[in-house]
Amino acid sequence: MSPLPILASLLMISGPIQFERHDIDDFPAGYQVAVADVNGNGKPDVIAVSIGADRVDWYENPIWQRRPVARTARNIDLAPRDIDGDGRVEIALASEFHFWESTRGGLIHLLTQTKNLDDPWPMHPLCVDPVVHRLRWGDLDGDGRAELVHAPIFGAGSDGARNPKPAHLWAFRIPRELGSEPCETWKIDETLTVLHGLYVGDLDQDGRDEILTASFEGIHRFDFEGRGASGRWRKIQIAPGAEPLDQKPGTPRGTSEVAPGNLGPGKHFLAAIEPWHGTQVVVYTPPTGNGPWQRHVLDDTLSEGHALVVADFDGDGADEIGAGWRAGGGGLTLYDPVDDSGQHYNKVDLDRGITVEGAVAADINLNGRLDLVVIASRSNKLVWYENQSR
Repeated sequence: MSPLPILASLLMISGPIQFERHDIDDFPAGYQVAVADVNGNGKPDVIAVSIGADRVDWYENPIWQRRPVARTARNIDLAPRDIDGDGRVEIALASEFHFWESTRGGLIHLLTQTKNLDDPWPMHPLCVDPVVHRLRWGDLDGDGRAELVHAPIFGAGSDGARNPKPAHLWAFRIPRELGSEPCETWKIDETLTVLHGLYVGDLDQDGRDEILTASFEGIHRFDFEGRGASGRWRKIQIAPGAEPLDQKPGTPRGTSEVAPGNLGPGKHFLAAIEPWHGTQVVVYTPPTGNGPWQRHVLDDTLSEGHALVVADFDGDGADEIGAGWRAGGGGLTLYDPVDDSGQHYNKVDLDRGITVEGAVAADINLNGRLDLVVIASRSNKLVWYENQSR
């Protein structure tokens, strides 16, 4: 099967931003999506995981030929990266996700490429940890080698969100030669419940990647300070997130997704979806003095918000916020800042009837403008939105 992109409607956005929708493939029960140059030709390819159809595939840009990566069950997340520097991307994959069974499944593998692009990738086991949910690569200690950050949504003994136990936030140090020795487990935190969102990146430009988490306890930042065995993790709560509507067990609260952004030089913010699987798109701006971060609700009409992307799509130096949701027919909305206050945005409906689970920003056609790639579970779609801004 070699599907060509299907041209769909032109999606007009007020101001200079325009997007054009292209359907890559009908992809069943898609849950997460990533972009990486898989075949080494300089073009970003698309990698998709299905939680219900037991498959992981990659699509070659620009013809979107589908090729297999793995046929594993209950896939929940993936993180691509060339970790050995050979110019060929590897993929960390989380599978066997069982929401209600906190002692079952939770497989993490590292997948490596074969010479034949049409063959499934060899799988190297890294860890067994139930209810694995999010994986991200990052150089946490600044030694030039990436660790794999692993965040289960629940801890052992949980009854889903009705009675969540603390999940552990861990990282794995991958040996230089796979199979030569076990992965080293780096324990970061074991206090957060319903740990849903995870961001890893160098927030303060110190040469080390920091971690942002979104959980029932809100937004936390984790910084590794010091060196080697004498180093310590510093944990800071940035915001408690949304309050629950009632005190019934499992009532959503806190934060579901989090990502950093900029509104111009020295103007930082955090975007969030709140509460867990929530309705609100929220912006947090830094405090003045020693006060709390300021919370600004941009929208409260999402239905099971599940995807958050922050990027400068129009090239004006200020990041837009893209939010997707999966219930009520699903949809995708863009929020374009009109000033640098973090409070005022133009809300633009980007698409409707697409049940968004995951989204990522990438320059798919290499024209210097960031596009959007979206995976939708209940509508079984894998789509990219071409940025036609001028």
